[in-house]
Amino acid sequence: MNVPPYKLPFSWDGKPPETIRNDCNWLESILRNAAPLTDWWLKARIVQLAYPKPPLPTGDPDAYQGLGSEQAIVVALQSQCHPAADYPDCIAAITEAYVTETLKCWCDRQFSLAIGRNFEVYADRQYDNVFLVTSTAPVSLDVDRQLPASDRFRPLFNVDELAKRIHAANTQQITVRTHGYSTPAPSFYTMLCNEAASLNLAEPKTLNTVLEPGHIYIGYQWPSEQPITSPGLWRDYRNHMGIVVKFLAVLGILAGIVGLVLFLPFRLLAALNLLGTVLTVFVLWLLAFLLLRIVVYQRDRYRAIHYGAPDLAEFFWRLDAALSKSKNCPPNLATESLRACQTTRINVNLVGHSMGCLMLVNMLRILSDRFGKDERRAILPDTQEAADASDSIGDHFLLNSLILASPDIPLEFLREGRNNYVRSAIRRCSRIYLLCSDRDTVLRYLSTVGNWFSEPSIQMSGMRLGNVYLRPIDTTELRPFVRIMVHSEAAVQPTSSYELFRKFNYLDCSCMRSDDGKGGTNGIPLPTNQITALPIDLINTMLCLFGVNGLDVHGGYFQIDTPSFRIIKYILTADDQSDEAVKAQIQRLADPSILFLPSQVWLMATPKVALPEQPPPQQA
Repeated sequence: MNVPPYKLPFSWDGKPPETIRNDCNWLESILRNAAPLTDWWLKARIVQLAYPKPPLPTGDPDAYQGLGSEQAIVVALQSQCHPAADYPDCIAAITEAYVTETLKCWCDRQFSLAIGRNFEVYADRQYDNVFLVTSTAPVSLDVDRQLPASDRFRPLFNVDELAKRIHAANTQQITVRTHGYSTPAPSFYTMLCNEAASLNLAEPKTLNTVLEPGHIYIGYQWPSEQPITSPGLWRDYRNHMGIVVKFLAVLGILAGIVGLVLFLPFRLLAALNLLGTVLTVFVLWLLAFLLLRIVVYQRDRYRAIHYGAPDLAEFFWRLDAALSKSKNCPPNLATESLRACQTTRINVNLVGHSMGCLMLVNMLRILSDRFGKDERRAILPDTQEAADASDSIGDHFLLNSLILASPDIPLEFLREGRNNYVRSAIRRCSRIYLLCSDRDTVLRYLSTVGNWFSEPSIQMSGMRLGNVYLRPIDTTELRPFVRIMVHSEAAVQPTSSYELFRKFNYLDCSCMRSDDGKGGTNGIPLPTNQITALPIDLINTMLCLFGVNGLDVHGGYFQIDTPSFRIIKYILTADDQSDEAVKAQIQRLADPSILFLPSQVWLMATPKVALPEQPPPQQA
């Protein structure tokens, strides 16, 4: 009788050395980058336990034990689930059938599909209503992921376990908070813990509002890295020196050609001076392009769009499916009744910062494509008929508030013909809050340099949505403007999509400080004009770089002792979510350092043009 190829005991016999080495390295990489006792970690460990110690040197040959039966593997794995109360779904999943199916996938070359999850879910050990979702993509192919501390975050077996907890808590609202550029994993884990403590603490300034039992707070970490000091940067250089030499050689040839052509008119100069000038241009070219890489701006932008957005979208659609599967419904229901029983509508709030805002709107575009675009709503203006259209994502999620703090999104995307994926996000959310600052030098300058070669137009690289500020146009009205260097332009132009701008609730935090006068987004209490604009930018940048008084011109919105964070907390936790109540309380919480312009139907003021003086009418 033929024995199935996935039946134990396994053997390395018949496999070439290269295959053995690749298999071992793959399994060990999974175990290093996966949270222990999660679904994909467990499957990699099963395959390791099925093989004896490999005949070739590997990273951890002692991990291979060659257990001869499925039952022995089950016993070995269940012994690692300690304490058992922390891993109920894992213990329930570890059966002989689970082991057999995993080994079958390995032998049938379906193992990649079996472990194919691009995110992990963790539960906060301190607060039952706080969770962490992480993308499983590393910042570099040569650098392992930085997992959260096990004493604070407990990994869930899979997304089905989260769905069960959502049902058990009768969850009515989910808030997903993500980070921006240059935020390595440990930094975000610390920020999430601080925010979780504040959101679960009653404070008089925010009307003692806290997260309700039916409201869970999820932090989403996508792969981002620290500029200059990130180990992935330098390990890339060391491990791929050939590619680096190839890049420098091509760039050097181009720099030499440009340098010679540029300085040919000065050929009458001494040969030494000419050579020195050409070499200077050559070296500056090399340093400039290498500097653009170690600043990691474009690397983070690529990962936000191509790793962060798809992985978060996958989390939502898998959670949507898991919620339907885990709902306890009476048996023998008709199809329509069963679907109604399985459908639980949950409001979703999305909170993004900087490049994380770009990631969120791309994620919403992906979800819109997956669950079907609402073409009728996409072409309607902001009328009541459009507002009544469905904002659903899947069977269980309704998009509620979208909070964009210092969004690294081109302002031009809010103009006609430039707003495809931004429109998907704005149209589907009930409310949108824009926290912005005229003094955010990271967006104004670094983003311009970083996007200069990649954005289709100069306006897209030099004008960001996060740099919008509010300017009085008379004694009572505020309108959005954007400053280029020393002069400002109206944010809304004749080519703009007016209905998109009107959807925003603007919170201008250009002059915001924390309660004790430190921190916040601005360290210079001077008004901005054509004379003070650049000095203010320079001084604020220096204060931020050297960490003076905790100033953060780009990320100060989420410092928990600032008015902006109290406003975010109120938006997420308020019992009365009517437009009038929310706007009234934001006005109360926004101290004089924050200007607030609620969403409304308004027209940009047109410049007054002096008309030629008309001659007086002639008398008959």
